[in-house]
Amino acid sequence: MFLDRITFVVGAGASTECGPGAFPVGTGLRSQIEVGYDFSGAIEWGRLDTGDKGLFSKLWLRYQNQTESLRKCLAAARLIKDHLYMFPSIDAFIDQYSEQDDCVEEMGKAAIVVNIARAERQSILAPSSESSSYSFDIRRMKASWLEPFARILMDNVKDPHEVGKEVSIICFNYDRCIEFYLIEALRRRYRIEYPEARQIVGKMTIIHPYGTLGPLPDREGFHDVQHPNFGPDVDDRFDPWHLIPNIKTYTERMEEGDALRRIRNAVAGCRHLVFLGFGFTTENMKLLSTVEVSPKPDIKQLMLTTGIGLSTQVVSAVQGKVAGLFANPNGNSWPKSTVVEVGMGCAALLNSYYLKLQR
Repeated sequence: MFLDRITFVVGAGASTECGPGAFPVGTGLRSQIEVGYDFSGAIEWGRLDTGDKGLFSKLWLRYQNQTESLRKCLAAARLIKDHLYMFPSIDAFIDQYSEQDDCVEEMGKAAIVVNIARAERQSILAPSSESSSYSFDIRRMKASWLEPFARILMDNVKDPHEVGKEVSIICFNYDRCIEFYLIEALRRRYRIEYPEARQIVGKMTIIHPYGTLGPLPDREGFHDVQHPNFGPDVDDRFDPWHLIPNIKTYTERMEEGDALRRIRNAVAGCRHLVFLGFGFTTENMKLLSTVEVSPKPDIKQLMLTTGIGLSTQVVSAVQGKVAGLFANPNGNSWPKSTVVEVGMGCAALLNSYYLKLQR
């Protein structure tokens, strides 16, 4: 039994519903980076009195013999600390200043990498540090939206290799909790081993517009620089500079034609479009826009969005933003048929619409 072409668009609000140890995204990540780059304390022989000591030690190890490069990076860190609060996210800050100072992009992305790695390690999905297995107790996530999400993908599908067919996931978060959860859910549901489950998830259409730490390892215990395990230890062996190329800004993504086409085709070609914890910012809506997609987008049977924190007064505005994704060059707009479930979170929405989505 196959699903009827669903595209899920996942935003910051979905990560905050993952329970204790929620991932830092949006303003949460911004605040952590601001505090982390408070290198105003006395710096002596690679030691620091304030700020993110772990990140500073890695910066020091990288540039301790390159005085000018270290000076530029510290200046960029100070710029981030002093002015980041005026921007909605670290991504927006990097886009604003990276052309003026390439160290801003380097230091901004290094901070993203370190904070996301720590967030994965501190999340309730993280495997025990005492175990060599990447398995975790999936029952801990029963109250999260990931449980009904996995059921929508897997119920009535007997062959695990058919899971995820006709489904696209566009996740605007850096974390890899969706992939890691689905691997574990496949292992439990179909009694298969990690490598097979990882291969299945790897073939699914899961797009991170702003990147991640990198693909999960193909086998348990065989992580490397290019394939960091979920929740890597930010220790002496962890080098964020190796992972910086995996992090993308809005401008970088807009300039990458193939990646942008994949995102827009996923929105245009689906029959059901579901927004989970999405913020509808102007930049992200531009990434999703199907204005330049040809042929014209398929007719949508169902368009849904969660509405935690939304009031009834903004429902029409959200519907208008979604309709604008399908405007064509002649100025015609998609009918405003989006259902905005005011006050409803990701888990509640997926449970409520399970039968309509799991066709």
